[in-house]
Amino acid sequence: MKRNLILPLILIALANQQLTAETPKSVAQSSPEGLVSDLYKLDEKKQSPFSQTKDRGLVTKYFSERLAQLIWKDAVKSKGEVGALDADPLYDAQDFDIKKFSLRKSKSEKDSAEVIASFENMGHKTEITFSLILTKTGWKISDIKYADGRHLVGLLSGK
Repeated sequence: MKRNLILPLILIALANQQLTAETPKSVAQSSPEGLVSDLYKLDEKKQSPFSQTKDRGLVTKYFSERLAQLIWKDAVKSKGEVGALDADPLYDAQDFDIKKFSLRKSKSEKDSAEVIASFENMGHKTEITFSLILTKTGWKISDIKYADGRHLVGLLSGK
């Protein structure tokens, strides 16, 4: 009788362990630079999360809860038209011919970081600063700051 119970108990224990095991973070979410790099790669493939309204999960994968809500609300409200963002937020431009693109971490703490995207767009040097926070599910972008002092949260919230 005891022998007949051992195998089912082992199987239950293994199944329980499998269900409670934490799923590994994607490479992109494991580092601030990886997340920002992944976001630019999506943009290159014309799969940017900014103006699409089909997959809210795509927005929450990259952005903090507050910023994701603002981005989603703007995308839904604009119904495919230009919303609060009149330029690509990753390049701060409507038209672009990007050269000399690079990413570097400028600040890193236990639960926050900054990553700077540097590039030339049509001959003009540009730097865009991504502020990131560490959440339970990995790194998330909490704001994007532009050289002229504007920032994405402000643009989307009307401030």
